[in-house]
Amino acid sequence: MKYRIVITEQAREAVEGLSFRQLLNQVCCPTYGRIGEQRLEEFGAMFFHPMEREKLETVIRQFQACCTIPPLIVSDLECGPGNMILGATKFPYMMGLSQTNSEELAYEVGKIAAMEAGELGYNWTFSPVADLADDPDSPVVGMRSPGVKPEHAIKMAGAYLQGLQDHGMIGTIKHFPGDGWSSLDHHLTTPVIRLGADAWRSGPGRVFRELIERGAITVMPGHIALPAFDEPDERGLYPPATVSRRLLFDLLRGELGFEGLIVSDAVEMGGAVGFMNYYDLCADALENGCDMLLFPRMDERFYREMEQRLNSGRLSMITLRERASRIVALKEQFGLYRSEPPHARTKPVPFNRMASEQVAERVVDESITLVRDRQGLLPFPIRNETKVLHVVIMNNHDRYGELLERMKREIGRYTDRVDQWVDPGPDRLFQAAADQTYDLIICSIGSRLSYGLNVVRLHDEVARNMMGGWTKLATPILFVAHYHPFVHKEYEASIDTIINTYGDIEYTAGRLLQAVTGERPIKRELYAHD
Repeated sequence: MKYRIVITEQAREAVEGLSFRQLLNQVCCPTYGRIGEQRLEEFGAMFFHPMEREKLETVIRQFQACCTIPPLIVSDLECGPGNMILGATKFPYMMGLSQTNSEELAYEVGKIAAMEAGELGYNWTFSPVADLADDPDSPVVGMRSPGVKPEHAIKMAGAYLQGLQDHGMIGTIKHFPGDGWSSLDHHLTTPVIRLGADAWRSGPGRVFRELIERGAITVMPGHIALPAFDEPDERGLYPPATVSRRLLFDLLRGELGFEGLIVSDAVEMGGAVGFMNYYDLCADALENGCDMLLFPRMDERFYREMEQRLNSGRLSMITLRERASRIVALKEQFGLYRSEPPHARTKPVPFNRMASEQVAERVVDESITLVRDRQGLLPFPIRNETKVLHVVIMNNHDRYGELLERMKREIGRYTDRVDQWVDPGPDRLFQAAADQTYDLIICSIGSRLSYGLNVVRLHDEVARNMMGGWTKLATPILFVAHYHPFVHKEYEASIDTIINTYGDIEYTAGRLLQAVTGERPIKRELYAHD
């Protein structure tokens, strides 16, 4: 059932007496990392980047104490709480969860995210990602996506969304009108979706429409253009959805019937402020449909510049009051003025970390996937006399210390004859493979998404490891893509056997080796992608 914000008289009264600065604060969600303890004042929402649980609990309480109107406490719980709350339960990324093909598991992970984060005071998450992973080279979507096919993405993202919202957490579907259709990064520039109107409606548009029908409370537009439903400016450039009245009012509010809250993506991203002046963008986003701005620079210059746009007529007090009223009304409806939100569970259930970890183990077990095995290499028995080389071909490999330790440790449970090479170069790899120095080479390949680099493929000198012809010699080679789920598409011919794990948590390496050796069955059917 669609979610609808109903603006009450109490909500209008709450914002009626607010000054221009107070109204701006109510429609902005800065990040705590930029505001800090020294500059805390009342805002409509505050985003908290990863910290330890104890620290988060302290700073959230400090912020809440500054607010007369209950604030929205925000995080990015895209797949469980562990990536944003240090020490909370960690899960594989959304594509891994989606690869389980289990709505029950997706709902449970959403529930766990809501409960663990809710204990600290969080009430809003910018998740789930609803983008389709159409372009394998998308530097933003990839493993964050619920899948390639609309029906599967709707099923899995919808279950995760319901798990969140049934347990007191406001969910957000993003990034309207759909990221993942370009190899460009909207942190840097404005990607353009080159779909016609009908193709959009049957693809990303279908996902957003059906998740809205299922009750999504907020939508985050991306800094992404959609010419099929828009018009270019005087430069011939199509605007990002962030400031497009045609996309936010006519398409999202009108055709799709969305009546919840619209929150911009971070306004400092190049897809927005590379398109137009920073402060003009902030004013236009509010005037053209966004209810709240994410991560604006809340310094004195911001207030001065926005006041100039108020005086020039680019921004109006009517708009500010309307946006603030919608935000306050949402807080009322979601029960933030009461001790227990109406959407929360009716019978409080004590948080059970052991049960959450069991769910995480299940997700790992059911998501690790044998994507390709042309020569029937698996299962491959590893015994104490088996000589194994673990090769690491990953950009920024210094960031993956825990993964490398886990992989070497887990291989070492089967044999003490294991070596690990990081970025060895093609010549050294050719020598090892040609001389059959090892009985098996396990190659960890690919890296996490890294926003702002505009590339997800192997690149720079690290990519040269895939030269030299070492993958086609006598030594058996197993590739493991721990993060980027489409490595096999790039190396179509040279990679014969590859497993996807969709992330690395405490259980992943152990379950991976059990699957490699045949101790556990391995999934062979791809649900989340082709």
